[in-house]
Order: sequence, then structure tokens, then C-alpha cells
Amino acid sequence: MRGRHSRQVLFDGIGAEGQERIGRARVVVVGCGALGTVAAELLIRAGVSRLTIIDRDVVELSNLQRQSLFTERDAASAREKALAASAALKEIDSSAEIRPLVEDLVPRNAERLLAGHQLIVDATDNFATRFLVNDVAWKLGIPWIYGAAVGAEGTFGVFRPGLTPCLRCLMESLPPPGTTPTCETSGVIGPATHLVASLQVSEALKLLVGAAPMRGIGLVSLWGSAGPSVRSVLANAAPWAACPTCAVSSYPALAGEGSEFARALCGRNSVQLVPESAQSIDLDALSERLAKAGAVMRGEESLTATFEETSITLFRDGRAIVTGTLDPERGRALFSRYVGV
Repeated sequence: MRGRHSRQVLFDGIGAEGQERIGRARVVVVGCGALGTVAAELLIRAGVSRLTIIDRDVVELSNLQRQSLFTERDAASAREKALAASAALKEIDSSAEIRPLVEDLVPRNAERLLAGHQLIVDATDNFATRFLVNDVAWKLGIPWIYGAAVGAEGTFGVFRPGLTPCLRCLMESLPPPGTTPTCETSGVIGPATHLVASLQVSEALKLLVGAAPMRGIGLVSLWGSAGPSVRSVLANAAPWAACPTCAVSSYPALAGEGSEFARALCGRNSVQLVPESAQSIDLDALSERLAKAGAVMRGEESLTATFEETSITLFRDGRAIVTGTLDPERGRALFSRYVGV
């Protein structure tokens, strides 16, 4: 047996039938950073032939420490992460159907972007988006796999509508801003993100082949003197009887809970600005106008303009990332000063 997936087929947990199921699956990875690049690569190498990648950002030099699909060339050109990852994955499996979406997952588009998939892999960096994924997963009946990593620690878990509690059952509400560590404040090491993503994909393969996944939340720690550890908590947790998502079906995140016009981005001295309604930007016209005030670099779905005080990346869907501040009000002011819309 010398096929591409022959060694995986030999594994009793998957076998030939399981490999066929993996090949038929349609999976979406939300976020293509430290967790998402690793998860996407492992899924493609495992034989997932239909993969959607959703990411709102562009590649920068600091990503290369842990985001495995990107290169210095991607960072130098500020290439959109979803597009750069898709190109790299096609080099691994040219027959795979990879759909890169340069979009921000928000309440107005979340159902449309996630519908039609068999499994959702969370590789985001904030709880507002995770609660949104949770709402859509329960509304559409799609299992999803949670993951997060900060410092040398990480968490992961499997949520299945009708079979397990949902994320809101375990947390009840969004953590207040500033109360949870982020890679911006605590840093992060590559081994932690790679391990969490690997554990997420391990659970994904179980779901895709019909094996029983883990219950509860897995906690990973790599830096202790006793060596690395992985333990499980909340394995016997019950659904929350008054849960707005899985008991009441009111879906607060889909209704706009936690959505913000301006938000600081984890791991970057930047603020993302999101338009209140869907729109389409004429990047060619905007590029010509901004070139009169600064240096402009065009991407396929974005442009980055560098000025004396800041750089601003604008996406075709109307979003913008303002670099040089973590203050949303300052981000708005810089955007208004240079872009004027």
C-alpha cells in the first residue's frame, strides 16, 4: 500500500472506510493564524478534500514565529492570510478544493459562511467570535471544536449540538474585556499553538470517521519543570437549563452580543474597524487616492497604505486594520484622518 494516505489507513482507528469519510467531509477553519495554519495543514494532509478557510487579516513578520504556512515573502507583501494559506495548501494537495474567504466572521454573515459544512474548527483569538461560532453551530446543528493558546498553555474541546453542553453553558457570558490573558499581554510560544491545533485535528478526525470524541475541556501546559501535561475538566458537565443558545434558542451572539465597530487585535499593535453594514470598496480608486499621501501596496483583496504615523490595511468588504495603536478611539481618528470615510 503506497498511496498518499496509506499509513493513516493502516491505523485501526481510521481504516479504509474512515479514510473515505474524511475524503468526503466539508470542513471550515475559522481563523488562519497560529492554530488555523496548523489545523488546516493537518486536515489537508489527512485527506480532507473540501476545506474552507475564513480569515480577516494579512500576514506580518511577527506571525512567522508560529504560523506555519507563511513565508517572509507573504509578510513582505502583506498577503491576505486566507489566500497565502490556500496557495501553500495547494502545494501539498493540488486536488483539494480549498475555498479561502478574506472576511471577518460577524453576525450578519456567520450563518451564510458556516452553513453547508460538516464540522467547524475554531482557530480564532477572541471569545466574541467563539460565542458567535457556538450560536451558529447550535442553530445549524454543526459540531465545532474549540481551541486557544496563550503563553505556554492551551485549551481545546468538542461541542456537539444535542449531545453536549454548548460553550455558553460552561461560561454563561462573554468575559469582560481585559479579564483574560491574550498573546498581546502574555506572549505565546509556537509549540503551544502547534500542540493545541494538533489535538483539535485529532478530535476532528474522530468526528469525521464516526469515533467517539473527548468530553469536556482539555487543558495543556508545556513550561512546568515536571514536563508537559494534558488534563481534562468538565467532562461530566450538564447543559445549562436556561442557556440562551441551546435551551432557549435566542442566539445572543447572532443578535449582536459582543460585536464592536472597533476592536484591538491580539498579538498586534493594531485596531480593526468594521463597517456597520455590508459594503464593497473600490480598491483601485482608493489606492490611487492614498498614493498621494503615502506608500501603497496592493494585495488581491486588500491594500496597505503606510503614512508617517500609521499604516492602514483596507479590505474589499470595508474592514480596516489601523496599525500603531491599541486604542479604538485613536484607531478611528487615524482612519478618518487618512481615509476620510
